[in-house]
Amino acid sequence: MENKIKLYTVSIFVFFISVSFSASADTLGQNQRFFISSQYDAQSRESTSATLRHVSEHAYFYIADDYWNVISTNARNQVLNKVEIIAREFDGRIYPIETQFFGSEPNPGIDGDSRITILMAPLIENAGGYFDAVNQYSISEANNSNQREIIYLNVKEVADQARMFIFLAHEFQHLISFNQKEKLRNIYDDIWLNELRSEYAPTLLGYNDIFLGSNLEKRSLDLSDAPSDSLTEWKNLPADYGQIGMFSEYIAEHWSPQVIADTLKNNLKSIPSFNYALSQNGFSDNFTDVYRDWLISNYLNDDSYNGKFGYSRIDLANFKVSATKTLSNLDDNAAFLVSGSIKDWQGRWYDLIQLAPGQKNVLKISFTSSSLASFYVPYVVFDSTGKHQLYIFNPTPSSNAIYVSNIGADVRRVLILPIKKDKLSNFFINETSVRLDTTFERVASVPSIISAPVSVMADSVPSVSDTKYEIPKNNFPDGSLIRARGDYKVYVVKGKWRRHIIDSRIFNFYPGLGFEKVTEVEPSILNQYQESDLVRYADSQRVYSIDKIGVRHWLDISGAQFTASGRAWDAIFEVNIRELNFYKIGTSIVE
Repeated sequence: MENKIKLYTVSIFVFFISVSFSASADTLGQNQRFFISSQYDAQSRESTSATLRHVSEHAYFYIADDYWNVISTNARNQVLNKVEIIAREFDGRIYPIETQFFGSEPNPGIDGDSRITILMAPLIENAGGYFDAVNQYSISEANNSNQREIIYLNVKEVADQARMFIFLAHEFQHLISFNQKEKLRNIYDDIWLNELRSEYAPTLLGYNDIFLGSNLEKRSLDLSDAPSDSLTEWKNLPADYGQIGMFSEYIAEHWSPQVIADTLKNNLKSIPSFNYALSQNGFSDNFTDVYRDWLISNYLNDDSYNGKFGYSRIDLANFKVSATKTLSNLDDNAAFLVSGSIKDWQGRWYDLIQLAPGQKNVLKISFTSSSLASFYVPYVVFDSTGKHQLYIFNPTPSSNAIYVSNIGADVRRVLILPIKKDKLSNFFINETSVRLDTTFERVASVPSIISAPVSVMADSVPSVSDTKYEIPKNNFPDGSLIRARGDYKVYVVKGKWRRHIIDSRIFNFYPGLGFEKVTEVEPSILNQYQESDLVRYADSQRVYSIDKIGVRHWLDISGAQFTASGRAWDAIFEVNIRELNFYKIGTSIVE
């Protein structure tokens, strides 16, 4: 059950007319009849009655009466306790972080109320929640509109707090997207890009920081199961979520989270919107470049020669997809033919391995298709040490072959990744494919009319490796809270050091601290501060290392050992007893 939950979005494409209604605030205990989607309702109904059970700063929490009326008093109390926790998370983290990053939801919106409605009702087994844009229109435009900013969550999952946070974060982004694209700009974005933003929301909020059991782990498994699914075609299947979930992770790691956010802040849709967001953040790469490097990363996941050809997150160090076709021991008189139909932005990996010396030491890779110009062919050439170089090829009817010299000697392996690149927007459930035949054979020499292959430099994306840490030029006072533009992580600074505040509840231990005190800085400014995980309670000499999951480890070593280990005394942050006791006690560090 845990690994089967999917998130759904219902998109209703009708012309938007800005209409709002003056409405008084809902009151606790208020009963309301709501339209619901029969596609996702557990009983396939089109409406249900629900009662307002909790009111928070930013949301009304309604619970379906048919669910509430059949559970025990004890179960009701447990549900209310869970709802209160969800409400605190929404008010304290999901709402402020997502609206700052993505932009505002419709507020006050069609109902004239600044709070959104969260309807918790029994949904079908594999639905965690959904958003239906029809509710943003008046009854005169859509007769099944609730005329509210509303998100639906599966009340049957309420006991699993972590997953409910993920569902709510995901669906709230859809509400924001509706406002930023459809309402404010009259742009109906493609589903894949809207879902990509929602899939990034849990990472933005830190819900994927602990990888085991996380939404991101699930998406990595989904991608492994169906690596050749089209990124942009949308069938609302686990394979689709695997694609966009892992693609969003890769974008944030190697380009910037702000690229994802900025796809909402322009008058374009789909791939053109993505390209605009790249350019707005100072990148010369386009979507094709990013997608190409992501495909290579999914297969190689090795950044030793090119920093973009792997995932940075250590939890994904062992992630790799399988080849579409692996071909080995191509001898002088053999030819391999690989045939297949390819959709736009659909990954293919043809891996030619174990290339040995022979009488014919030039590899010829030729392409045949009714639409050769539809394809863009990156290929990676490996030498005997494993070092590799990326090249690109644009086939045409008059130039349809790649030639790679010195196979078996300087070249031991070649990876081909044909990409169909025709369509840039308006992707739907069934996209058109084009047949491509790829032939591998050995020839004696390269024809004289063939031009040299076009290589792609490995350093086209700026690297932050080998950073030299000095006293930051933008020196904030000790105790200041900062975070990089487009990132969710908040740090407290001291001198040249920064320490990650791993949980927003830590703010409660210090009067006057909170998200409103956080200063947003450029990533280059943040990187001027060296990161530390060392703390000590002000009235104690014990120094602890705080790991990323909130466990403290006592440094059971002498002062001389501390210095010899390369640790810095000025990197130790003083904390109060409430924060120290917030961290679980782990094993001691003795070196």
